[in-house]
Order: sequence, then C-alpha cells, then structure tokens
Amino acid sequence: MKKRFDVTIAGEINLDLILYGLPEVMPLERELLASGFRVTLGSSSAILAHNLAALDVSVGFTTLLGDDALGSIALQRLAEKGVDLSSVKRVSGGTSTGVTILLIHDGKRHILTYPGTMSEMAASDLDMNYLASARTSTFPRSFFKRRFSPICPEYAGN
Repeated sequence: MKKRFDVTIAGEINLDLILYGLPEVMPLERELLASGFRVTLGSSSAILAHNLAALDVSVGFTTLLGDDALGSIALQRLAEKGVDLSSVKRVSGGTSTGVTILLIHDGKRHILTYPGTMSEMAASDLDMNYLASARTSTFPRSFFKRRFSPICPEYAGN
C-alpha cells in the first residue's frame, strides 16, 4: 500500500524572537536597545518538518496552535517549504500560540518561553489515520514528556 507521506510529525510549533547585542547586565524598568532582531521558526518538531521538506521529503505535520498572528506566521514558514498542514488544529480564544524570546549578549543567551498551546495538545487532538498515512511518524520526546506520559509512559523518560 502506497503511503501519502514519507514522514508525519506530531509536535510543537512556535516562533523564536531573537534580539542581538544586548548588554549582559539588564537593569529593570529601563529600555535597552538591541543591535539586531530576527524572527525564526521555533520548536524542534516544526524545524524538523521544515528542514525535511526543504530536502524534498514528503512531510505531514500536525499540531495545536492559537488562532493568532504568531500561529499564522509559523504555519506560513512550513507551508513555504511544502509541508502538509491539513491536520493542524487551531483554537480560538483562551490560549495563544507559544513563543520563545532569546536575548543574546556576548554569545550567551537568556531564553524565555511562553508555552501557550504547546502545553495543551493532548492525544485527543491527534488524527491517528493522518499520522499512519506515512512510512514513518515521529513525536519529539519533549512533546511526550508534558502531555503524553500518562498514556505512553515508555516515552516519558526520567
């Protein structure tokens, strides 16, 4: 039986907002100016989907994300590489798409994350037929640790 995808991935998606050139000491209640700024696709599972698709691998991706601008931009980054997003679920109201803010100073980073919908996706959000429509499927370990360890303890790790 021919499979629809080479790989399906169930996992997290967010954007990374990166500010460069910040002072190492960051006083409170004071505006600090960065020397550079980038917005990139974040989360290991979304980055894996993006990079595999860039190598002409047929990829299906499923996730839960907010119905907001951050979610739309993240999905656009995957769609640009040809990742199938037909199984993505968006939620309106309540929790928004997660985001990671990286503050870079002298090669060192502060990493601040709002998990948003990353921490809310549950097994009931997954379309198992979609995931089975590939030669192989992957679920990043960090994804399992948060929401799936009660039903898949062998993936929870320590």
